[in-house]
Amino acid sequence: MVAPTVDAAAFGLTMAAPDPAPDDERTRRPSMRSTALAALLSATLLLPAAASAAPPSYAESGQATRAVAEPYFDAYMARQWDRLAPLLAENGGFEDPTAALVFGPVKQQGKAATLKNFREGYAAIRHMAFQPSRVFYAGEHAVFEGTLDWTLALADGQQAVTTGMPFITVLRVVDGLVVEHRDYADYAPFLEAVKAAKAPTAPSR
Repeated sequence: MVAPTVDAAAFGLTMAAPDPAPDDERTRRPSMRSTALAALLSATLLLPAAASAAPPSYAESGQATRAVAEPYFDAYMARQWDRLAPLLAENGGFEDPTAALVFGPVKQQGKAATLKNFREGYAAIRHMAFQPSRVFYAGEHAVFEGTLDWTLALADGQQAVTTGMPFITVLRVVDGLVVEHRDYADYAPFLEAVKAAKAPTAPSR
């Protein structure tokens, strides 16, 4: 069945036009769809970045520290400064707070100053041997604990031979380079060795 066509003007009727949809209703749906799509796209793009930015585990950090600290410490004990230099950061530094009463303040900041101190300050050392009692790597830090045997040439030509000096080195490694190097020692055995080296020798009969 087909509905008849009515001529509204012939009957003096005015047909009201349908109300237009409000602007917010006409625009809301496309806008919401666009916002949802943008949010989904952003989240998808950020997923790889978030995964790659995950910090290393405690074990992984310790392994990375060991890979740098171990050869650095070996070069330090061997006094091979050219081998140590590539492992020291440009902003790296060295400090021995326990040496102040023996040698005066011992603190250098920066790679150049630290290497200068090693090359010049350790020039009179004839021998260094570390006997470890405990070594561990904790995150960014490496700790070497033990005793040090070392021989220092004195100005009068004598040699101070020190054995069994309690000794600790703590290194901090960041981005594959040593940024902090601290030594701690009980210098009592060294002072005794210096005293013994300077003691007058009894004349032979």
